[in-house]
Amino acid sequence: MQKVNGNKTQSGETPLSLLTLIRSRYLPYWPLFIVAVAAALAGAFLYLRYATPLYKVSGVLLVQEASNGLGASDMLQSLDLMSGSKTIMENEIEILKSRTLTKAVIRNLNLYGEVIEKGKIRDVVLYKDSPLKFTFLEPESIEMAATGIWPFTCNEAAKQVVIDGKKYPIGDTVQTRWGKLLIQSGARHMDTSASYTLHVMTEKQWIQLLLATMKIMPAAKAGSVVDLEYTDAAPERGEDIVNELIRVYNKAAVDDKNRTSANTMNFVEERLRIVSAELGQAETQVEHFKTAQGIVDIGEQSKLFLASVQENDRKISEANMQLSVLDAIEKYVNNQDPNGNIVPGTIGLTDAVLLELVTKLSETALQLERLRKTTGENSPLLASLTRQMERLKPAIRENIGSLRANLEAGLTRLQAENSRNMGIIRSVPGKEKALLEVSRQQVIKNNIYTFLLEKREETALAYAAAVSDSRIVDAAESAAYPFSPQKPLVLGISVLGAIALVVGFVSLKDMMNREVMFRADIEKVTTAPIAAEIMHHDGKDPLVMHSNSRTAVAEQFRALRTSLSYIGLNGDRKTLLITSSISGEGKSFISVNLAMSLSLAGKKVALLEFDLRKPMISKMLDMRIDPGISNYLVGKASLQDILKKIGDNGLLYLVPAGIMPPNPSELILNGQLEHLLNELKERFDYIIIDSAPVGLVTDARLIAPFCDATLYVVRHQRTPKHYLKLVEELYQNRELGKLNIVFNGIKRQGVAGYGYGSGYGDINGYGYTEVSKKPGLFKRSTK
Repeated sequence: MQKVNGNKTQSGETPLSLLTLIRSRYLPYWPLFIVAVAAALAGAFLYLRYATPLYKVSGVLLVQEASNGLGASDMLQSLDLMSGSKTIMENEIEILKSRTLTKAVIRNLNLYGEVIEKGKIRDVVLYKDSPLKFTFLEPESIEMAATGIWPFTCNEAAKQVVIDGKKYPIGDTVQTRWGKLLIQSGARHMDTSASYTLHVMTEKQWIQLLLATMKIMPAAKAGSVVDLEYTDAAPERGEDIVNELIRVYNKAAVDDKNRTSANTMNFVEERLRIVSAELGQAETQVEHFKTAQGIVDIGEQSKLFLASVQENDRKISEANMQLSVLDAIEKYVNNQDPNGNIVPGTIGLTDAVLLELVTKLSETALQLERLRKTTGENSPLLASLTRQMERLKPAIRENIGSLRANLEAGLTRLQAENSRNMGIIRSVPGKEKALLEVSRQQVIKNNIYTFLLEKREETALAYAAAVSDSRIVDAAESAAYPFSPQKPLVLGISVLGAIALVVGFVSLKDMMNREVMFRADIEKVTTAPIAAEIMHHDGKDPLVMHSNSRTAVAEQFRALRTSLSYIGLNGDRKTLLITSSISGEGKSFISVNLAMSLSLAGKKVALLEFDLRKPMISKMLDMRIDPGISNYLVGKASLQDILKKIGDNGLLYLVPAGIMPPNPSELILNGQLEHLLNELKERFDYIIIDSAPVGLVTDARLIAPFCDATLYVVRHQRTPKHYLKLVEELYQNRELGKLNIVFNGIKRQGVAGYGYGSGYGDINGYGYTEVSKKPGLFKRSTK
């Protein structure tokens, strides 16, 4: 488990609320956010004004399952011959998306050219209210080189239109680069102040455009309702396209259904022609026989036998016809051609199972032929239909064999009965016998003729009553408002984009900044507690603490003074070390003002300028630098010599650095530092030591064992972030004792904040400098 230190985890990461993050990092840039949002909104309104509105056109189509005639029997279900109905929805959607139907829509509506009116704000597509109507009579002649936008002008008085510099008469068919073109006057007059163009596209281009724009999808997974959606700049044209697609789809379905009826009608007509001629011959023979023989009536006995023979002959004729139909069906099944084969008529057949099987085979063949026009050879749907046909053929052959055996047995029985009746008839006088023979042929042909007429009427009725298996639920209708551009969406995206752009800019700026910018930067790296935050001071006077100071910086120093007891300074624990990573972070500024704050609270304070290499406090207070600490450490001065009073309250004293020594580290280790601090502890309530930066030299590490607590100064926009790892190491290793951080020089951020200013001190390296030419304590060094 992680140990919690304050509001920080051991990993050094402090969770920040979103509100805190916005306040500290992004709120200072509020003018930039306002400018970016205003610019984005201006761009959005400009886009909304000039963008071409698009309207969504939608229609709903109900795809019903194909009728199975007599219904699926139990035997058909057991043979799994009806499984094809499961994929009918997918098939019909693919057909609706086919290039064949799309091409028919384009040709029927003549969409190859659209008239566009050039506007000041946006161009407008003119559909039904165009001043001129262009009908392309040879669309296959339109080449890619001739496509594009062609300006044209019109002279209504002269009935002429000028396209690409060529004049063409209005109301006549002319030869153009796009083939034959019929130019007619439109629904409104030509506006002379407007500019018009003719946008020409090839059939392939239109097919690709419609297929890419048209959306055809099932309304529900388990339903058979199809939604059609199309987006167009001209809503009336979109409605016509969707309605025309539904119309050509229904027409194609009806045409496929009528193919079987047409084949049956041709078969019946051919048989009627043959039987009509045979019936005429039979009637002529009866008429001639009765005239020549003078026969008026036949005896009752002869009539009975004749009726029996006629009935048997009718049944024999029907059996022969059924055998002929079975032969035709068997030939159709055996010679089934995937590319199309005429379905034989099923006249005279009464077997429901065979009729159902033949109907199913015919429908499957038609569906397979339709699907091959729109689907590749390796389509799973094609394979499924092919397998279904292969399952149907054996069942049909088996049924044909069974029916043929029954019909042949019945035919043999009827022929035997006729032979017996004919033997009886032979006993009738020869004239009556001859008359019976002639009359029988007449009746047989008449029955066949009547039967064929009935079947022809039934087929014609089925042909006329053929309807599509789909039903229009909702005709195509365009939306009342444009689908695109959507004003709320465009405005919302523009505002969010502007905000994201500024947020990204600020975040990138912070990421690229190598200096500490926020308290969160400190808390992410180190677990050391932050004792105080000090705002940036712009004044020239480094002393911000006075008896009557009420500034924000002064209040922050008072808060820091209060927190000293929490960091370990109380009673006999009175020594405080102040250091930093590099020069210029304001440790001397913190030292002076904290000492002044303690003295104003009635505490006797000794301020030690222990930055022997680069002392700054003496300069800030405009006091002499010697004699000082260096003089005391080498035994050339006493404590009374180096103590210098600051201010008028008599509670704050400065111990300056003294003459800069050539070896500050060795001087600190000579044993005199402990005596100095012991003497100061007896006389003062607090001892504040301003040490050299710990990131550059080791002076602070040498002094730290003699101190009770350490304030480590980190300055906003000054301390490099990589030095925070050093702070964490010092805190974890306890090299500087009880280490606490003071976040100094915090500036307001953003476009309304202060600019980047230099801090206290200089970032230049610590080197030995020439400090005195008079003979004294140390030798001169110019390094």
